[in-house]
Amino acid sequence: MLNAEDLFNEAFYLANNPDVEAAVEAGIIESGFDHFIESGQFQVRQPSPLYSELDYLAANPNIRDAVTQGIVNSGFQHFIEFGQFERRNPSPLFDTSFYLTQNPDVNTIVNEGILTAIEHFVKFGQFEDRAPSLLYNPNYYLSQNPDVAVAVERDELTGIEHYLDIGAAQDRDFSAFLSPDGSSFPNQVSVGDVTQTSAILLTRNTVPGEIEFEVSTNPNFTKIITSQIQPINNIIEPIKVEIGNLVPGTQYFYRVTNTLGASEVGSFRTVPPIEVQQGLRFGVSGTIQGELAPYPALINAPERNLDFFVQLGDTISANTISPDLPKVSQAITELDFNTKYNETISQRAGINPLANLESSTPILSVWDDQDLIDNFAGGVAPTSRLLTQAIFGTEGEFVNDTPLFETALNAFQNSKPLRNLFYGETGDSRTANERKLYRAIPYGQDGAAFILDARSFRDATLFPLTDVPTEGQINQFIQQTFTPNRTLLGAAQLEELKNDLLASESAGITWKFIFSPVPIQNLGFFEAEDRWEGYADERNELLQFIDENNIDNVVFLSGEANGTIVNNLTYQTDFEQPQIQTNSFEITVQPTAVQLELENEQIAAPFGSATVALTPDDLLSPALKDLYFSLDTQPARNEFIQEVLDNRIVNFGYDSIGLEDSEIDAELIEGSYVAAHTFGWTEFVIDSQTQQLQVTVYGIEPYTQDEIETIPVTIINRSPQIVSQFRINPVLNA
Repeated sequence: MLNAEDLFNEAFYLANNPDVEAAVEAGIIESGFDHFIESGQFQVRQPSPLYSELDYLAANPNIRDAVTQGIVNSGFQHFIEFGQFERRNPSPLFDTSFYLTQNPDVNTIVNEGILTAIEHFVKFGQFEDRAPSLLYNPNYYLSQNPDVAVAVERDELTGIEHYLDIGAAQDRDFSAFLSPDGSSFPNQVSVGDVTQTSAILLTRNTVPGEIEFEVSTNPNFTKIITSQIQPINNIIEPIKVEIGNLVPGTQYFYRVTNTLGASEVGSFRTVPPIEVQQGLRFGVSGTIQGELAPYPALINAPERNLDFFVQLGDTISANTISPDLPKVSQAITELDFNTKYNETISQRAGINPLANLESSTPILSVWDDQDLIDNFAGGVAPTSRLLTQAIFGTEGEFVNDTPLFETALNAFQNSKPLRNLFYGETGDSRTANERKLYRAIPYGQDGAAFILDARSFRDATLFPLTDVPTEGQINQFIQQTFTPNRTLLGAAQLEELKNDLLASESAGITWKFIFSPVPIQNLGFFEAEDRWEGYADERNELLQFIDENNIDNVVFLSGEANGTIVNNLTYQTDFEQPQIQTNSFEITVQPTAVQLELENEQIAAPFGSATVALTPDDLLSPALKDLYFSLDTQPARNEFIQEVLDNRIVNFGYDSIGLEDSEIDAELIEGSYVAAHTFGWTEFVIDSQTQQLQVTVYGIEPYTQDEIETIPVTIINRSPQIVSQFRINPVLNA
């Protein structure tokens, strides 16, 4: 068995108890161990990184009661005498079940009664570099501590051995899932998927035991209208509850409290009744990469009193290496994806704007390819192409049936405040009984939000054109996009969207906002295969449906472009047919933070700089690129990019960028209809009386991972400024 001395670390104990260290140095007591045995264990002092009295008692209320009643002297005594044999966890750092599952040889020994799991780890496992729990990531520890990595490379010790003997006493960071400020709520709290009568609350807590969710109509919580208690089964996974029986159009406050009494609070408003016209205010942002946290571009969003906020696709970057998941270029496991999501909402440089936003504003999340892997299509057979098979394997009728897809989608679902919805028997095997991310939410008479899933059910993308295609190749590509019945949304989702749009128009709702993770406006052949342009038959079907059914004031809000590009929408009934004008338009949104790595160099990659960097010289000459880089203001560079876009699209009969010559009654107030050089977000405000829509694009100067790591104070002090603003008057029926 493991005895008390085996589970004690002298250096750790003295480092965390300076009064004891002083007493030892003064010769008052012989050692820290003597102090712990005689009094420290009864004072809730921690003997080593592997045992925590607070966590042990929180996870075991019956033992806590026994200690309170004097039946046992301390939780530590119980663990040494009984708990280790009962396979109880001594602290979050050591998970007995995980250790035995990961090490079948140890499990056999433990089952034979030769030793306990914690005993094996202390005496053997740490020196064999066996992980004690999911909480400890050896790659993360070594990346955070290069000196330890050198020692490990020399085979002087293992990473976990260093942490237990030295690193813990030096307060070195060993897990991406713990808060640097010691908070037991590292990601604060989130609220989302709010309806007239319900909301989803989400948090993650690092203290074992239970957690209580409470909801009140006042910030002092003097009257609790509902509460729920949930067990904490895994401290690295979020906990989610659905709160129901709420009153429409009401301000609520919520609080989560753990076993130790620590708590976090947040607030939200329920959706108003459909007959109410009171105005609407919401925000949208695009691509988020964990390596660029903590996102100062969002720092002003929590104070804007938004009714909701949409994370419009690419909510992580699953196929790039990032600080919290070093050496992993593609997330594969559940832990990989959980680490990526945790990374985006963890405190960095002393701030956490995204968590602040999520605690005070209902969140709607859209998933896209970077939440799994670049340009994937969920509605194809995994064996349809060699590359698809290499990524997803051969199991399942469609990619959306494969283990990797399920792992990624479950991680997205579990990490966001979303309720679990599924399609029923749709008559289409690619959607039948699959997870449903589509949402249609009316916000009174002012507006309705339609959240699209443009990945899970789409057909395979067309093969992209070469960097410098001929005119014939371009025409052939465009003709292929009109292939009948190729789908981006899947038949079930498209039909539901159509029905919900009709219902919104019939109900007299003014604005209809369709949130698409990929753009629907015509932007030219470059990367068109992945956008709505690559699925022209379905694109035209949807726009024609909106047009012919006189569904007014439809606004597509789209991600992935990583910049603001505003244009009216046209469609064709077939290839080479003329463009038909509509009164719908699209606004692509700012990235929260995005970068590219080209030739081992990091480049901040909002749309403008990415376009110049990625466009071949034959399509954008070196002289023009030099001209671009000589421009020293964002407005000048935005104008340059707008000209580049216009040159790409007008030759194909598409309208030039902007709303000036369209059917849209718009007024540009500040900036232009292209804002392509900032990280930021976009605010939409509907006036309660006139129903006029005002759009404000906020942005900051972009930055790279190297910059946020080397000059963090400079970066986090960048304040969002208005880079574009315009108003649109709605079509109002008499």
